[in-house]
Amino acid sequence: MTAPVGHTARGRRLPSWPQWSGVLIAVAASLAALSLPGPARADTGTGYDQMTGVGLTASAVTVPWISGIRDDANNPIASANADRTSSSPTSPYSFMYADFKNLQVTVSQTQDIGHQGITVTWTGGQPTVGGGTVQANYLQMMECWGDATTGPNPDQCEYGSAGLLPGGGDVLNAKVGEREGDLCVAGAVPSTTNPPAAANGAGAQDGCDPGEPGSNAAQDTGCPGTFCAAGTFKIPFSPVSDPTNLDYAGATDTTWYSEFNTDEVQLALTNAQGHGQQQFETLTGVQAPGLGCGEAKSDKTPRGCWLVIVPRGTYEPNGYQVNVNNLSSFIDSSPLSAGNWAQRIQIHLAFAPQGSFCPPGTLERQTYGSQIVARAMQSWQLSLNQSANCSRVYGYSATFEATSTQNIEAGGGLAFTTIPIGSEAARDGLPPPTNLPTILYAPVAVAALDFGFNINEGTGYITTPIKLTPLLLTKALTQSYKQDLPDYLPGGDALNKGTTGPAWAQASPLNISEDQTFQALNPGVPANPAGPLDLLLTEDHSGPNQQIWRWIQASSAATTWLGGTADASDQNMAIDPDYKTLNLGQAPAIDSFPRAYSGVLNLCELAGSSPSPSPSPSASPTSSPACPAGQRQVQKHSLDLLPYTDNYDSASANLLSANNSSSGPWDPAGTAPDGSLGWWTKAGVEPIGSIWMWAASATPDLAGYGLIPAQLCNDAGTSCVSPSTASVTAAVTNATADSSGLLQVNPASPGTNAYPLTDIIYAAVPTNQSAAALTDYANLISYAVGNGQVPGSSAGDLPPGYLPLPSNLVTQAQSVVTQLQTLATASPSPSTSSSSSPSPSPSTSTSSSSSAQTQNTGTTPAGTTSAATTGATPTPTPAATPAPAPAAAATQPLAATSSLAKIPVTGSSSGQAVALSSPISLGGPVISLPQAQPAAGLTPRQAVGAFRYVLIGVAILGAGFAGGGTWLRSGGLLIWRRRRPL
Repeated sequence: MTAPVGHTARGRRLPSWPQWSGVLIAVAASLAALSLPGPARADTGTGYDQMTGVGLTASAVTVPWISGIRDDANNPIASANADRTSSSPTSPYSFMYADFKNLQVTVSQTQDIGHQGITVTWTGGQPTVGGGTVQANYLQMMECWGDATTGPNPDQCEYGSAGLLPGGGDVLNAKVGEREGDLCVAGAVPSTTNPPAAANGAGAQDGCDPGEPGSNAAQDTGCPGTFCAAGTFKIPFSPVSDPTNLDYAGATDTTWYSEFNTDEVQLALTNAQGHGQQQFETLTGVQAPGLGCGEAKSDKTPRGCWLVIVPRGTYEPNGYQVNVNNLSSFIDSSPLSAGNWAQRIQIHLAFAPQGSFCPPGTLERQTYGSQIVARAMQSWQLSLNQSANCSRVYGYSATFEATSTQNIEAGGGLAFTTIPIGSEAARDGLPPPTNLPTILYAPVAVAALDFGFNINEGTGYITTPIKLTPLLLTKALTQSYKQDLPDYLPGGDALNKGTTGPAWAQASPLNISEDQTFQALNPGVPANPAGPLDLLLTEDHSGPNQQIWRWIQASSAATTWLGGTADASDQNMAIDPDYKTLNLGQAPAIDSFPRAYSGVLNLCELAGSSPSPSPSPSASPTSSPACPAGQRQVQKHSLDLLPYTDNYDSASANLLSANNSSSGPWDPAGTAPDGSLGWWTKAGVEPIGSIWMWAASATPDLAGYGLIPAQLCNDAGTSCVSPSTASVTAAVTNATADSSGLLQVNPASPGTNAYPLTDIIYAAVPTNQSAAALTDYANLISYAVGNGQVPGSSAGDLPPGYLPLPSNLVTQAQSVVTQLQTLATASPSPSTSSSSSPSPSPSTSTSSSSSAQTQNTGTTPAGTTSAATTGATPTPTPAATPAPAPAAAATQPLAATSSLAKIPVTGSSSGQAVALSSPISLGGPVISLPQAQPAAGLTPRQAVGAFRYVLIGVAILGAGFAGGGTWLRSGGLLIWRRRRPL
């Protein structure tokens, strides 16, 4: 087949063979090797695993295509499905039915949906065909709003983002990802023998739709016009907040969604057996305001939304059938057009409420602390706030450990923590806080840290856990692979000569996928010289981060390599010298992930056509003799190449959607961080066949989004363990109490078959609060360790990724509940002001008005350890000293971030928690009593590295307070990549 003549709307050009074999070969390889459904979870039946989230929930549904149009109770709508089951169908599109009649789709969860991943599996499909461009037989998925019981209209669906299909600018079947298409000639009807051509002169193979313009009034206006050419139609997007304000701009308008924050799936492939699987990201009204899912409707109930699945076979709506033996013949029409929309499966998703539905001024009991508890607290909030009938609500905000300490010092709220409050100061070599009130600790949850993966590189989706040794992880954390260095740019580009990086890195593999040890441990994962996106990390300083380094320090191979001995088994790979000076292999372990490499990349890029309206003088474009006229010099630092992600949730969400918000081509009209013109565009969502992403996260987020976990192995890789019910239980069983009585898992020796990165999360309640506050927090803890420990997906349940509390920890928590209730009934609290107002905002100062109770009975002197507590508390060691910033040159090029990016952002050193009080037996209450007042004037603080760390902390806290604990999706996360050289 040749390109049609006179195609005025869009010309198709045949790709050259180098294009087929180069740009699109990953797609062909994926199709050829697609023997397992993917991309994320391999469901082995109806069983459901609590720690991983694999399996079907109680609200799962299985929907055959023949009865695929469902109402808002997920019952078949008989009239809508009648033609599909008829022996003599009357629909003009019935010729398409044969491709779908055996299709059956299963959705793992349809009730109490939040921002998460749901597993969509299917059987009975026709195997996907395609040599380069995917030609036919696949599914397209989208999330839609629609308050009608009969389902949504096409204009209510989030679909049509550019850049989601494989092939970049050479996409041939681009219209399958759009909201528009060709109108047929007047009076046309579908025909499989003589398909009608388009009104704009395009051939029948372009798939005009005789059913357009559709019956929906929203589709009949606005075209032709500004946003579509004559002879075409365009389905506008109708946002829930203003349904009459129709958006025809589509991919050119990012007001409501774009390739960086959409959840649409434009290609979901079916294997040779007719099976497939897709992990679909569901968005709430927080992440997708145009849909409003979970937000309160006028009747105060949360808005449900719809998962719409449009199967694509071999026919276009006009009757044209794809010739699967011709690479230039393929499906190329929008799933929103009338004929394709008529083949849809629609499944209702009942969303959990988002935020509080109570009126302003409702009393809020603030909780805050470790982000690991976020999903559990969000679930418990929903049930508790509903049962209170707006007499009060529980809020939640993710905060850093030092911020939690400051809030406790100020005398308010409940903090979730994995370490004793205030003990984070020891990691910075600082004195413990001096004005803590009496604190009661109640265990409420058990979770773990792990590393999640989303890999689809040529051989299909990887569905088995990825094995990591301590040394492999250490190499990734220390910028020791070539592609993790900002000044590694082999080959260069049109404006810049190439550079191979520093001398010490010449023996290093390009990236972890090419590491010989990684390949030996993971033979099913192909090496990729283009480079995987580097490990996404959070920037916080925390006890859980320190756990990871303690696990690394337990490895002789890792500590030897950190000390400067090259890895003889892997091309004599050496450590980045800037990290060697940090002594990361020596105790005490640091509690963060530094970006310490000091090398930079100087680039010449086209300058903007005009300066920014008001750029800061120090950040204006810089002329340099090294750059020709019309270009400017910019620098990339480590923090530009490998910036941090906001939190575990955003890291996992970006993994699920393969959302690579990193650098794309240079745009002279783009706006740089300093306000000047000229910056790199974003790469967008990675297409099938080109996905290799991983991140450090927590099991609740990995399970919530359905990501592939890592197995942590010994040095030899012969013994590996994943977080599971059995391995996490074993770790908790072998945990020992610290000096405050809080259980801690020793990553160096977690126990036989135990998972080393397990955390027990405690609710820390200062007792100097009002009786009403103490009662409310007692009720929260009582619920959390009672009904809140029942695994499930309903409001109030224990979400996947958490281990139900062992009975001894439940007993311990119940004892704390009794103490709080006793304190509440005995007498008014010394301070009542903090109990009925939001907890203090994070700041660098601490309130001096909080009253600290001084109960000395049973206390243990600071820094000592009771005989009842196993292990000794090591002496705090000063933090590692950052390397000095490089000397300023005579003419400084424009830095891609602030000048602080030039200084290594190092984590603070710390040992185990400093003893804050006498230890208590595990069967009884856990109480942390205040220290005696030492020298005056010390304010607890936390080493934060770059100033942007403070800004992120404020943003996280502010978002949490404003949203009632709702996590914001990281749509604008900047991640510079090296897989596509500049």
